Amino acid sequence: MKIREIRGALAALLLPLAQGAEVMRPDDKKPLKRPSFKIDVLPVSGSAACDGAREYEADIDIWYYPKSGDRPRDECDAVAEQLLDALGEGFAVGGVWLPLDDTIEVDTSQGVLVAQFGISWVETAAETGEYMETLNYNGEELTT
Repeated sequence: MKIREIRGALAALLLPLAQGAEVMRPDDKKPLKRPSFKIDVLPVSGSAACDGAREYEADIDIWYYPKSGDRPRDECDAVAEQLLDALGEGFAVGGVWLPLDDTIEVDTSQGVLVAQFGISWVETAAETGEYMETLNYNGEELTT
């Protein structure tokens, strides 16, 4: 699973929450589009698991810039409620369901809604198609 895929799945989930909203690239600074979401997927770790599988963790930061910069509170509150409902159980990426690691932290500061949460998943190694011919179990050789 790639970061771009996670970001795309979240964008598809978030865009219906705010009419006319766009998703800005995470590295866009200006011009600030309103309403818009900015989604950051920050890989935290990747480590080896058993049988060639890999475990991954990522932190997700979502910013929502409301349509009105002057009176944003009501709009931010409405989007926060919808965002919590949409992500409460997790979300799908490429047919894989990713539950959230813990809770979603949501805060509105300086007229911008910020949501933060973590995800983790395991990717298995590709099958080689080769069968095990000999197994040593408790010092005894077993064959198939």
